[in-house]
Amino acid sequence: MTEKQERLVKAFDAEAWPLYGARLAGMIGKAFTPRAGARVLVLGGASGHLALALARALDAESRVVSFEAAPALAAQARRRTDSDPALAARIAILEGSAAPFAFDTGSFDAAIFCAGGGDGITVEDGTAELVRALRPGGQLIAALPLRGAWAEFLDIFRGVLRDNRKAEGLAALDRYIAALPEGDAPAAALEQAGFHDVTMTIDRWELLFKSAREFFFAPVIELGPLPRWKAIAGHGDEMQDIFFFIKEAIDAYFAGGVFSLSVVAGCVKGTKAAS
Repeated sequence: MTEKQERLVKAFDAEAWPLYGARLAGMIGKAFTPRAGARVLVLGGASGHLALALARALDAESRVVSFEAAPALAAQARRRTDSDPALAARIAILEGSAAPFAFDTGSFDAAIFCAGGGDGITVEDGTAELVRALRPGGQLIAALPLRGAWAEFLDIFRGVLRDNRKAEGLAALDRYIAALPEGDAPAAALEQAGFHDVTMTIDRWELLFKSAREFFFAPVIELGPLPRWKAIAGHGDEMQDIFFFIKEAIDAYFAGGVFSLSVVAGCVKGTKAAS
């Protein structure tokens, strides 16, 4: 692991995970129902906190397979699990960048997706794989941001794109927001897919920043949604100009106060129907 990657992992564990990933993992933990001798698949396992928590909730015959797309986070997850040899024997940390994954259909009793690691596996990549990997009667759990997350920033983003007549950026921003599920849409999707006993919980909280600079350099933002926001703004000087105007707008609107950013997340759980 390079020095830069080491710094990013430390920043993720110290700041990004407690403010965002841990909240999603907590929702997953409340929804998860341990079973004897279970095989559990985790997509978006980040730096290993969730895999360890699940392993502790399971019996000695159970196994957890945790998949993380970012190599630095996967390496940190291995170090974290190796620090507890008794649990490490029951946890496999796998690494890669895209679906499909090398698991047989119907291999797992529980399949879990946690959208808490930033540039990891997307919901689009993960959902079909979770369903495929799950045995009939198994539980699927997914925790992910919902429509309304990052709303204060996205409103400013839209205003800057509009003022600068960036039609392509506005269209890309609309697609980004439309891709965030609204309300209980994830639960409806599971029911349409034939899952039963579907439940959905929603959590809301705020992240507070003293300035635009603190916001953009906060690990929870920098290692989370920021890369996708930058891609929406364009490339090179075009992207730099848009984000300069966003910074100016945040500091102007919230001068002398705090920039409060909403997070809205949902956790959906369902049981896969028998074949």
